[in-house]
Amino acid sequence: MKNVFLFVLSGEHKTLPIAELEAVLSLANDFDLLETKKNFAIYKTSRSGSRFLKILSRRLALTHSIHKFIGSCYWKDIEKFLNALPKFEMPYRVRVRLYENKEKTESLEKQIGGLVSEIIKRSGRKPVIKLEKPKTSLEFFITGNEVYCCSKILEIDKKPFADRRPRKKPFVKPVSMDPRIARVMVNLSRKDSGRILDPFCGTGGILIEAGIIGLKLFGVDRDEEMVKGCKRNLEFFNLKGEVREGDARNLEKSFGGNFFDGIVTDPPYGRLSSTKGSDTESLYNESMVSIERVLKPGSFLVMAVPTNINIKTKMKLIEIHRERINRSLERNIMVYRK
Repeated sequence: MKNVFLFVLSGEHKTLPIAELEAVLSLANDFDLLETKKNFAIYKTSRSGSRFLKILSRRLALTHSIHKFIGSCYWKDIEKFLNALPKFEMPYRVRVRLYENKEKTESLEKQIGGLVSEIIKRSGRKPVIKLEKPKTSLEFFITGNEVYCCSKILEIDKKPFADRRPRKKPFVKPVSMDPRIARVMVNLSRKDSGRILDPFCGTGGILIEAGIIGLKLFGVDRDEEMVKGCKRNLEFFNLKGEVREGDARNLEKSFGGNFFDGIVTDPPYGRLSSTKGSDTESLYNESMVSIERVLKPGSFLVMAVPTNINIKTKMKLIEIHRERINRSLERNIMVYRK
């Protein structure tokens, strides 16, 4: 299965990991979902080269690892399945991920590893096992009585996101967004080039994630302190952008119509956010009128909205993802298309 991949997904959110993955896949090529389980998804694509994989590893925030999918079988047919495994490079290792009964993982790893070793010997080769950094990592995902076999291609590095946590930045406020969620929102805008706007840019978390993947940055905020702080944070990460003090309800006066390729934003809400005396729902809906004017036709708006806010817009709602912020506040990450 040359162009079939198994993606191990984060379990931190019910819908965002697969939505982000499909948004990024859509940038690189066409794709078909073959199967999805609680912790992973299998896709067939028209591409499989190093550039394609680089795009995925560079952008994804809620995917843990990418694997080349080999095939699947029922547990009762495991030995027959292993006998048909394609030849792979050595040294190798065997890893088992058992979701329902993790205590049995080690024993099953030994069992499957032993079978693989015997099959290699019968083929006239000598098994060469290396637990750390092998050329081939054979991985078996077992759920119920089904076994999914693949070889690991890459692990997605999460350290850069940890290095961009709010407390690591020179300017921070309590309302600053987790960089992984900021990246997911940017990815949901389905852009790999062009101008991106955050009309409520705050400390710049969304702009930072957009800048790292190569988008042209524009930010607006009504708070002078936020504008200065956002600029400081962008400079800290060696990013350039146009950030100005302004009102999200009058964006077309600054930029003109149909100017932006994507808009991604997390407007102020909650007790720790400032709307400068404006009613929150009115602020959102008045801003939506201006946002629609400056967004190019066919482009996407990605917006985090408290669940108690009723958004009014002519744009088409494509998807919605609910996220709990704390005990008293939930928000929806909304994706609209103009």
